Amino acid sequence: MNKSLNYWAVSDIIIEQTFTILDKQSLQPREEITMNSEELKELGLVQHIFVDLTAENGVKASCLILSADEVPRGTIQLSKRAKDKLGDCLTTGLTITKPEYDTVLRGIPKVDEIAKPYVKACPALVRKYTNQVELINPKNGFRVNLTLREDSTAKPNTLYFNRYIMLLLETHSEGHDPLIITRARTRSQPKPGIHKLINQLIQRPLSALGNFFIGKRELTLRVGHPYPFDEHQNLCRIHPNVRKLLGMEETDQIVISYNSKQITIPILDIDTEHIAQSVKLHADNEQLKFIDSHLFIGITALSRNELEIPSIGTSVTVKRSMYSLFLKHLNKLVLPVIALLFTIVQLYKDLNWSIALTVIISLVLLPIIIYTTLSEERAKIN
Repeated sequence: MNKSLNYWAVSDIIIEQTFTILDKQSLQPREEITMNSEELKELGLVQHIFVDLTAENGVKASCLILSADEVPRGTIQLSKRAKDKLGDCLTTGLTITKPEYDTVLRGIPKVDEIAKPYVKACPALVRKYTNQVELINPKNGFRVNLTLREDSTAKPNTLYFNRYIMLLLETHSEGHDPLIITRARTRSQPKPGIHKLINQLIQRPLSALGNFFIGKRELTLRVGHPYPFDEHQNLCRIHPNVRKLLGMEETDQIVISYNSKQITIPILDIDTEHIAQSVKLHADNEQLKFIDSHLFIGITALSRNELEIPSIGTSVTVKRSMYSLFLKHLNKLVLPVIALLFTIVQLYKDLNWSIALTVIISLVLLPIIIYTTLSEERAKIN
């Protein structure tokens, strides 16, 4: 065991505390530290938030903090991934910096605010944490990113979010469970390579056209484990009812987003008859079983790592890929477009149209043909 002198930085106050770092490391698939539950409370911390570890040589690591009664007082357990991130530096003299966070309660939003893409909050919370925040249930670690909107009528330390967010966090329907608010975690994105820039130049216009001609529907789902034999596959699993709500079919491409990162992978249905084998369901409450199964999206470890999802229970945003949708229905679009161009050319020759008039008519009729051809896809979400 290594003796470690740790400094817990709380605003401008530094509390000196000496711990022992256990030689045995946890094998969790993320960077984390675990300490005794009672000591966690004594230091004014709460589990499932991220703290910054800084070694004496300046190496830093952002780690999830957890608590466990079996960890002896005066000791800290590092995960293997946290130790690897710190590298070969000595695990003595670690500085652990506590982030800003607060306990908030849930307020009931007005009916016309339920479907808004933002959550009403008091001006003090918005000024302290900005508009992009993360809301965490400290009991289970479930977390969701929210966009705040300042409202002077909002109560202090209260967020006015709908029942759907409550279900994602698995908090009680009464809304009296204390939740943790902190700044949303963002990381600097590396500059994309040439091939990614080319893909973006192609995919973004097609996605914009898809949103215009078809429309989009986004859902927020809670991350879970896929089937064990899915781990080496590039796919995810959702409930068939949720897939239909998104207007998708099996093997369609879905876009999964978290903290400004996104991936596009195919989807498959989860086996609803044996869903308890993959989804952690409530034993007695049939209603909660139903809800949990529909909020589930099974994502492989590789995809979770690519999105930097901190833990199971994190909420991600999903929508269908318009780029892959256009490619899928390309065969339906080719013949009508060719027929249109052939007709325009013939009319140009027979009626002696000017080139300008021919181009204008083509530009008017082409969107109409695309809109009509994709009516089946549009009906799935409209």
